[in-house]
Amino acid sequence: MSDLLPSFAASMREVDRAEWDALALPSGSPLLSWGFLSLLEESGSVSPDTGWTPAHLLLRRGGRLVAAAPFYLRGDSWGDFVFDFELAEAAESLRAPYYPKLVGMVPATPAPAWKVLVAEGEDEAALSALVLAAAEETARASGLAGLQLNWVDPAMEPLIRGSGRFLEWSHQGFLWRDGDAAGRSYGDFPGYLAAFSKNMRRNVLREREGLAAAGIESRVLGAREAAATPGLLAKMADFYEATNDKFGPWAARFFNRDFFLRLPEFLPEGWLLSAGYERGAPLGEPLGLAFLLEGEERLYGRYWGAARPEPGLHFELCYYRPIEYALERGLSSFDPGMGSEHKARRGFRSVLSPSFHLAFDRRVAALLKRYLPLASEEAAAEAKALDRELPFKEERARPVATPRRGGPATRR
Repeated sequence: MSDLLPSFAASMREVDRAEWDALALPSGSPLLSWGFLSLLEESGSVSPDTGWTPAHLLLRRGGRLVAAAPFYLRGDSWGDFVFDFELAEAAESLRAPYYPKLVGMVPATPAPAWKVLVAEGEDEAALSALVLAAAEETARASGLAGLQLNWVDPAMEPLIRGSGRFLEWSHQGFLWRDGDAAGRSYGDFPGYLAAFSKNMRRNVLREREGLAAAGIESRVLGAREAAATPGLLAKMADFYEATNDKFGPWAARFFNRDFFLRLPEFLPEGWLLSAGYERGAPLGEPLGLAFLLEGEERLYGRYWGAARPEPGLHFELCYYRPIEYALERGLSSFDPGMGSEHKARRGFRSVLSPSFHLAFDRRVAALLKRYLPLASEEAAAEAKALDRELPFKEERARPVATPRRGGPATRR
């Protein structure tokens, strides 16, 4: 494959939209689309000033783009959602370099989606391996501390493991899937709740009935309807900022106001707002909003906020209404985002998603080799413990062994 020429793009603006999307759209994930990645950059949410310097790897043959992957030069880990701050501190104590590093991922988005995008008809495994090799070679030649791949599409995992170059770290996340114990679709939301134990089903119904009694209704607005409603995206930005204000220095304030306001410019389709309203309120005056992205088979829940605290509103907009929407649309899964044991009790199973690490300094490599297996064990134990909270009748009737916990803390 000596006719293949690798290069790096300093922004998505340097890559033709149709050319990139010809590779990205078959993946079925909006997170890898030219529109989403460009919006991050053009809004200023992703830039060197925010800790993300784009360095997208492109592979061309005779001028034609045959493979590509989003990469970023990183001088810290804020927004990676791998929680490796202790590792960075340990490396610093050894006077060993942990940063800067080249990172392959969708910025500030802990959803397993990152992969090498390959043109139809090309050898996917071979070109993916070439892209990873080019990334490593460039990172080494540039004097970087390492190469890291975060929140990887499961289809890419065997190839990365097979290279023998990376150390692996498992991270606990959540995923809802449409399918009961026998593999049958739930069909609709009542069908979904029918799989719950009596007590757990009653809790969900009570939460939804409480909102209705308070005069609060919910609905999903598609991208075009939301974009056409004056002030609605500004409200989403307001709610996002207000939610983050509650967490002080630990806020996940990764996207700025322009990200929401410019959504229609870059993504005319593929995103939604799960909205709550006081009965009779106009569309432009929601009580709460949650932002979602819709892929070919999966729904992604990302950010939410509300004008005031309201019991059950978070669960309605972030869990129940999106699940209802997924069932109506025939989507097979829903990734609700990280964190919160409440997700398990509402039917979101724990899943383990890996990050892959290649440190060029031997001291850091030895540190990772000792630490990552322990951290992965802890993530697996956390996943098992959370799955004990699942509401399904079959799960709750089955005895579950208490998971063994151990290893260092992985989060702050």
